Amino acid sequence: MTGEISIEMSLFVQHGREQEAADFYVAAFGAEVIEPYRLDGVLMGFAMRFGTVPVAVAGSNPRREQNPSYGGPFFPKAAGSVSAIFTLNIADIEHAVRQASQAGAVIRDAVQMDVLGRRVASIFDPFGHIWALVERKAGHIARAA
Repeated sequence: MTGEISIEMSLFVQHGREQEAADFYVAAFGAEVIEPYRLDGVLMGFAMRFGTVPVAVAGSNPRREQNPSYGGPFFPKAAGSVSAIFTLNIADIEHAVRQASQAGAVIRDAVQMDVLGRRVASIFDPFGHIWALVERKAGHIARAA
């Protein structure tokens, strides 16, 4: 493969909770709303940026819920019933955990040291996704938890 690789993510929440999700990600993680997505005047989600990573926050299509053989994406039905963990590399883990909790997150794992000697924690956001928080070490690029 040649050329530069970039990544964009789409994060699905229950349809109707798109604004709540965008508000949470702004309050908890300092994400930036770029623009709303609308279809026929109905809010479908938001283009956002988490640091430098573009993220689409969208409501899952309720018609797909009625036809599961078609496949997702679906929103998590319970905290942690997901196939991916989102990792945020942050400067101050205590501040990040406190800020996310105040915004509505639930602590999954309290701040602790991982096997690589990093300070880490994890939370459930109000929409069922798992977020790993990894405190950056000075001079090091953090790797996925």
